[in-house]
Amino acid sequence: MTTFISRAGLLACALFLAACMGSSNEQGSAASMAISPNETRPNVFEASNFAPLPAADTPSAELQATRERILGPNAMDPEQVKFWWVGVSSFIASMKGHLFLMDAWEIVGVHADYVPIGREELAAIQPEAIFIGHGHFDHAADAGYVAGLSNALLVAGSNVCDIARERAASEGIPNTFPCLNLGDHSTPGVGSVQSIKIWEDLPEVNVVQHTHSAAEPADLLSGGMPLVYIPNVLTFPTYLNTSLAEALRFVGTLRDDGGVGQPAGGTWAYHFRAGDFAWFWHDSTGVMKVGNAESEAIANALTKLPECVDVQLNAIVGFGLLTSAYRDALAYVALTQPKVALPTHHDAWTPGIGGGAAAYESTWLNAVAKLPKPPEVDYLRDPVDYMKARSYNINDARWAGGC
Repeated sequence: MTTFISRAGLLACALFLAACMGSSNEQGSAASMAISPNETRPNVFEASNFAPLPAADTPSAELQATRERILGPNAMDPEQVKFWWVGVSSFIASMKGHLFLMDAWEIVGVHADYVPIGREELAAIQPEAIFIGHGHFDHAADAGYVAGLSNALLVAGSNVCDIARERAASEGIPNTFPCLNLGDHSTPGVGSVQSIKIWEDLPEVNVVQHTHSAAEPADLLSGGMPLVYIPNVLTFPTYLNTSLAEALRFVGTLRDDGGVGQPAGGTWAYHFRAGDFAWFWHDSTGVMKVGNAESEAIANALTKLPECVDVQLNAIVGFGLLTSAYRDALAYVALTQPKVALPTHHDAWTPGIGGGAAAYESTWLNAVAKLPKPPEVDYLRDPVDYMKARSYNINDARWAGGC
């Protein structure tokens, strides 16, 4: 049994109302938010000079067979958008004949084989792109490995490309894969939205710069409370890692992009659309409190996304749980108003931080139910929901009609 002690719902509502009333941070156009074209690294592009990836094409028979073996039949059905959860906030995504990844990390270190596939399979399905939310190890440590073997486009903050290329080279695999540089922790700026044409045959992807989760001790002095829960510790001895090589690989990634805190490469959320269906993914939730300038800039950006959010894949666990429980994660849901929400980053991926989905389920569901416009919650549970496809028909009338 877990206990949720917070005014999270009330604070989220207050922030939502403040955002709707307006903010001094207005969303700029794609051109005004683009980074200056000063990139000099080979095969690294910026939003202003990036040529879109080709339209969807029929894969080779060999690749088709590999994808069906790993993802199941009809994985590339163009009428469906599909997601396969592969741990923490990482997903395989299929949309309109394109296959790509959101984050790239195989859970290793303490665990062994907790997720039914590893980085080898992520590379074998040959994703066209890898979208990184931020560069911490639990989100990006295998980006270089997967991109190196598949030549996938890496979409991320500036230094994430460098780290990924260094890691690929250290493993003796190609490191010339293309990178799309979104910026860094201060460029183009929190609350900015870049609209980037990633594929020739799909609408632009809206990339929101926000902030990483953070514990704010001052919140404890103004009524904030930590989330109290009982973590699932049995997972770790059950799936105990005995591979020295994997353990060493894990240790070598702990300081990626700053280790903890705000990553130098920035924190990014992505908004996609296929037909009438739009979805939003973020692998962290920044501080969201009334009166905070960065919080208000993020709120302004989320409420002014060009399209609705039909499905949200949202991180609900972060450092903010220590001082303000679900306040920040709830604010992201309240502001985007999805029809369906799938919580992430709540699995038992590491002792002490990843409590396991069961540890948060009742408190999260109760908190969401108190929002002014609560979404349907498709609660992902580890490990049973790893690699269990979530499919959404893009022609479903449920997505039509606007926000």
